[in-house]
Amino acid sequence: MRFAVLFMAALAMVTLAACTGSDEEVAAPLPLAERFVTAKEAPGSKPDPDELRQTTADFDEFIATLSERGVDPDDEEMTDVFQEASFKSAGVDTRFYGETHTPGQSTHVVSSFIELASEDEATSALDWLETDVQKPCPRSCAVRHSTFDVDDPPGARGVHSIATAEDIERLGTSDQMPFESYWVGFTNGAIAYTVDLFGRPGSVSEEQALEIANAYYDRLTGS
Repeated sequence: MRFAVLFMAALAMVTLAACTGSDEEVAAPLPLAERFVTAKEAPGSKPDPDELRQTTADFDEFIATLSERGVDPDDEEMTDVFQEASFKSAGVDTRFYGETHTPGQSTHVVSSFIELASEDEATSALDWLETDVQKPCPRSCAVRHSTFDVDDPPGARGVHSIATAEDIERLGTSDQMPFESYWVGFTNGAIAYTVDLFGRPGSVSEEQALEIANAYYDRLTGS
């Protein structure tokens, strides 16, 4: 599972605070265990039995994971954006839909966070993640990306990615599988959060992804 895909889109809470002129708009960070999408935000989903929750406060471990799971990360640029002195913690969690879990077939929702030292750094991190998730896969041109508007939560970014069976046959590689993804992300204070809803083409929708993201955002910010 691509770490960057797990880290996608953005709701800039820092922008909201700037517009209102109130620092009180940014809620205190929740404990690590409460920073992920739950069954309440994604009804019908269950913890993934294979992709287990990961959290770390170790910078080298974080960079190694991001390098491995990013679409096409540049190591120098990555360590430039995510400074060791600013990094606090990060985590990713995966849930699936359905009675049984079938890798490559089941619909999943992934939530993640990266905690840094400041709001500006969280926004810069989200910028980098949004750019990386839209890069062409190094070995394939079968994935098509497009952005979509997110009116609520305020300041959000959204990325839609899809690789159909037809595109994979024409442009992809033999080990690729068709998929569709809706990625939404945001910042709250010094933390960048992302949600990625993905599955077989046609099994997920922008509307569902936004419903999950909004409910997630509301709980994280105490709205």
